[in-house]
Amino acid sequence: MIMDPSTDPEVRLAGRRQQAVERYPNLWSRIIKEWHTPGDDRAWLMYAANYLFRSGEVRWAIDPLRLRQRILSAPEMDIRRDLEALSFILLTHRHADHLDLELVRALKNHPILWVVPAYLLDAILATGLPCERIIIPRLMEPIHIHGVTVVPFEGLHWEDDPGYPDGCRGIPATGYLLEFNGKRWLFPGDTRTYDANQLPGFGRLDGLFAHLWLGRGQALKKEPPLLDAFCRFCLALEPKQIVLSHLEEYGRDEDDFWGAEHARKVIRCLKGFDLNIQAFPVYMGNQVGL
Repeated sequence: MIMDPSTDPEVRLAGRRQQAVERYPNLWSRIIKEWHTPGDDRAWLMYAANYLFRSGEVRWAIDPLRLRQRILSAPEMDIRRDLEALSFILLTHRHADHLDLELVRALKNHPILWVVPAYLLDAILATGLPCERIIIPRLMEPIHIHGVTVVPFEGLHWEDDPGYPDGCRGIPATGYLLEFNGKRWLFPGDTRTYDANQLPGFGRLDGLFAHLWLGRGQALKKEPPLLDAFCRFCLALEPKQIVLSHLEEYGRDEDDFWGAEHARKVIRCLKGFDLNIQAFPVYMGNQVGL
């Protein structure tokens, strides 16, 4: 049986990767231009779940990353020049779609502060980044940087898997509560255990950036198994709005590739629990008002 290429998930994903590569230079230029322009508090997606921020006159980032880190055929951009306005950068964990060591090397001589969890320290120091520009966060101890309060907490990047020691699969990760200009936004990061009771009580949030993941190897299923659990987890954190990110991560196989249809299913599910919740997806190049 010959499969129609238009219905073959692997072929479709290869086409999406090529389209992303082709549009990347113009998209990157637009992101950087908008980010440098004075204006209200905003976030931009550099990639699937990699963020540039502008709060007041301060510019900062979480897990900054180049497209070339995930697609080798993507063009290199002038990272050293384009990102020199950064005041500080927060890192979350070691996975390749979040930690871009070539980007760290490109920025190592700029006067940027880096918040680096202890489990990433060896890898970051190996890039040549001076240790005096590194802050090692302590869980739940606020860090005050250029008018932004950063509260680090332990992420839930662990999942049950009987094939792993102790029946648990995952790596250390750090989430962040960000407070700036009277607003409170939560970034739990990549989450695999959807139990809000395992996180600190954050109180009412202006917004939540939720990294969409509905089960390992389940993206081609009509009803992904963790849809309900993901939505309940997000709502339990009490955000006024939910931003769905970690979509179209091109380094993944098709059965782990989360996209627009999954985001639509999540929004329908969220509305089933709370008709008034504001929830919307974002993709590489999109901006979000904060």
